[in-house]
Amino acid sequence: MMNRKIQYIYSIGLLLFLLVSSCSKRDTPADPVAIRLYTGILTRSAVDVFHATPVCIACGISSGAYTQTWEGIATADEITLTPVRYYPEDGSGVYLRGYYPPAPMSADGTLSYTLTGDEDLLLSDEQNGSLSSPFTPAGNKQLIYGHLLTKLSFIIHLEGDDVPSLRVRSLQLNGLAGQVTLTLTTGSLSYGESTVPVTIHSTPDDSEGLPFVEGVLQLPGYVLVQPQAEFTLDMVLSVDDDRSHDLAYHDLAVSFEGGGGEGGAAYTVKVELPSPTQADPLPVKVTTTVVSWQAGDSGSGHIPGWDTSGDAK
Repeated sequence: MMNRKIQYIYSIGLLLFLLVSSCSKRDTPADPVAIRLYTGILTRSAVDVFHATPVCIACGISSGAYTQTWEGIATADEITLTPVRYYPEDGSGVYLRGYYPPAPMSADGTLSYTLTGDEDLLLSDEQNGSLSSPFTPAGNKQLIYGHLLTKLSFIIHLEGDDVPSLRVRSLQLNGLAGQVTLTLTTGSLSYGESTVPVTIHSTPDDSEGLPFVEGVLQLPGYVLVQPQAEFTLDMVLSVDDDRSHDLAYHDLAVSFEGGGGEGGAAYTVKVELPSPTQADPLPVKVTTTVVSWQAGDSGSGHIPGWDTSGDAK
């Protein structure tokens, strides 16, 4: 009889222990899981990878409905969020879209930027992740950034026998939008009618200008401009040391290959200048052709922490 009582008490105790243990496990929350993000750049500008670059991440709990921004540092193929962010413990997802450079996000999910020709605007596709489907370093879970602006570099071809004496005093691009608005839900850029000029080259007063080499002059550097826009060039050539003899060209229309400059594409703007000093000079022709993204000689499109060769500083 005593043994049965002991066995009964033991069984009750074991059952209570299991119940308490089970409840304790259910009541103890799991450790939060930090969000790790992986990244890359789809096309090239001054560099093709990030190096300790500040970026921003628009975040929402549903697709396209961004309610806050996270800050992070992008290095190579990963973004370190500052501060650390965690997946929702209820298993719901977070919807993220990365952009560069950092800028405050308006309540309507738009960003405003001022352009001077040096800025590189980058945007990733939207990705979503959760505890059960986290962001990964491969596949469709990366934040891959693409360039939104159009890259222009410039080359001048001179025909005739004037090559030894003629030099380029200045070259200016007209038509750059001073302000642009980026809508994060659609990834589209919008801008008003106000534009600003961009100096491609300007010779100091005590200098003769840039010379042609066998009738060709490749201007150093490049500029980044809004896509699908109309541009013109102003150019001044020197004939001799007397500036009153300079040849000035205004409002030379830039004609894009295919009809318009595409975002994320790079173009060479070619100015064809036939015998400008002859009695009846022929019209100047300005055309563009698509080229590969290449590192340039200026700071245009430069991502902080990198030099123009793509090597880390």
